[in-house]
Amino acid sequence: MTDAHRAAKVAIKARRADLPVGLSLAIVDDVAAPGGEELRDRKRAEVYEHWLVLAREDDFIGVQNYERIIYGADGMVEAPEGAEVNGMGTAVEPDSLRGAVEYVYSIAQVPVLVSEHGIGTEDDSIRAGFIEPSLVGLAQATADGVPVLGYCHWTLMDNFEWTSGYGHQLGLHRVDRETFERTAKPSAGVYSALVREARGL
Repeated sequence: MTDAHRAAKVAIKARRADLPVGLSLAIVDDVAAPGGEELRDRKRAEVYEHWLVLAREDDFIGVQNYERIIYGADGMVEAPEGAEVNGMGTAVEPDSLRGAVEYVYSIAQVPVLVSEHGIGTEDDSIRAGFIEPSLVGLAQATADGVPVLGYCHWTLMDNFEWTSGYGHQLGLHRVDRETFERTAKPSAGVYSALVREARGL
């Protein structure tokens, strides 16, 4: 895969030298509770480090972030009882985006594009409340020196999500699977308002 990425970049640049090329990784915001530093660091080294170092040769790196995982001395720390959880069973943590972006940039040292970010939940009120604090954290990362190229929310519509089929609801719009009618959820209005505000509209 490393050779394929490098070869593809050479081919793209041969046709369009001006076209930015990068790779995109699904990145959990791995956080260590006291005693969990070794587990967190080993996970990062085994899963991400090769690709983050490879990305130093690229024009940017894409970040796909959906969750934070906390590690203690004995492994992953479960979400506290009563905490809001996403479709993956981890606690809803808007600041995971900032943490993931800052970690990626600390290694890759190239501009970051948030190529996917969102939350899988049937409760759209959780999604609606998740978007703004996530973007506040991203703005903080930018203010702290991370060159962020842009942000892509995942996703516009509830979609067929790999082995989960239609079970995970990630969209800003729901889709009637019989008529294919799309209906905006309240979170779509929240996101639209934030975009308009950012653009001064």
